Amino acid sequence: MVKEKCYNFDILVNREDIGNMKYNLTPENIKAKGLISFAGTEFDFPTAPVVIDSVIERARNGLFGYTIQDMQYNQAVMWWMKNMRKWDIQEDWIVPTLGTIHSLTTAIHFLLNENESIIVQPPIYYRYEQAALRNNKGTCYNPLKYISASEKNQVPYYEMDLEGLERAMALPENKLLVLCNPHNPIGQVWKEKELGEVARLAKKYNVVVFSDEIFAETTYNGNNTVPYSEIPGAADNCIVATSLGKSFGFTGINHANIIIPNQALRDKFINQRYIDHYGSLDPLVHAAVLGAYSAQGADWIRAMNEYVWENSVYVRRKISENLPQIKINLHQGAYINWIDLNGLGLSDKDTMDFLLEDAKFHMEEGCSYGKEGSGFTRLQIACPRRELEKAIISLIEASRKRGFCK
Repeated sequence: MVKEKCYNFDILVNREDIGNMKYNLTPENIKAKGLISFAGTEFDFPTAPVVIDSVIERARNGLFGYTIQDMQYNQAVMWWMKNMRKWDIQEDWIVPTLGTIHSLTTAIHFLLNENESIIVQPPIYYRYEQAALRNNKGTCYNPLKYISASEKNQVPYYEMDLEGLERAMALPENKLLVLCNPHNPIGQVWKEKELGEVARLAKKYNVVVFSDEIFAETTYNGNNTVPYSEIPGAADNCIVATSLGKSFGFTGINHANIIIPNQALRDKFINQRYIDHYGSLDPLVHAAVLGAYSAQGADWIRAMNEYVWENSVYVRRKISENLPQIKINLHQGAYINWIDLNGLGLSDKDTMDFLLEDAKFHMEEGCSYGKEGSGFTRLQIACPRRELEKAIISLIEASRKRGFCK
């Protein structure tokens, strides 16, 4: 049992002069005011010390040669899934790839023919549809149902439209459902009952489910991400994506571990992976996985989740006190807040202009996640709290000047 350490999440990571995409896309007026961008979903504090130490040690060895998925690597992945997700996976289920979206593309290549489509549940991460489009495949939309705040439920939330999902799955051209859990951008964790209905429908209509669970380890208040393959009836037709990407801030590293219990489906995936030219593991990814998927890595994740949850509580409290017409969606997982700004009475363009020009608050535009995101924004909250506090204060001051505050 590792002794808990005191981690410092108040360190702002340096993004400048290293080719970092988020820094280079941050508007100049945000930088000029000494604020950071809250767009994108990657930490604004450094990753776990055990990961940094593991990568440094491997680099100092001086060997960057071809690296394979060895027993040590597989055991680390299996240990993590069992101890952090209560998921007993078998060694041969683990398929390393060049990333989650790369893996979705691999699945699209061997599962979909011409004029066939994936199914997505907007508001949803736009790169799923992008993967289909770039491969000349279609996208079928099964929008989530938005349950707005009321006296009965003071916090808004979403539900799956299961009747609509059945209609989508019943169409023979729709061969692949992309499930996101925890869901990006809404920050909810789908429960066993909902996942059970998805599995029942997928089995009935012979639809493969690609379950993107790369946010699985970042959950709060007793919410846990149930591995989709553990749902009764799901294991035979599912592809589950896991990764260091979100849990340890490795979004710039082209790597994921895909878990596929069904051998026939796994063989087809692996064959297509090689057709798509997968070579070997990045040696520094090998080191990072061994460092992250350890007792020390688990300890850091727990501490990070506690810190991020406190950030979420802070945002909700300050917004509720000063701008009650703005509503924040039920937050159960992922380090993002999905915020309903429709109460300001502005158009999408005017809302984003107000945030960027008046409040100097750079967030993700909700429309990026489909038309269902109109009037919303996504806020990344895995950052030093003082940076979040500065941005929220700037938002409140600008809102007062516009007469939005109560």
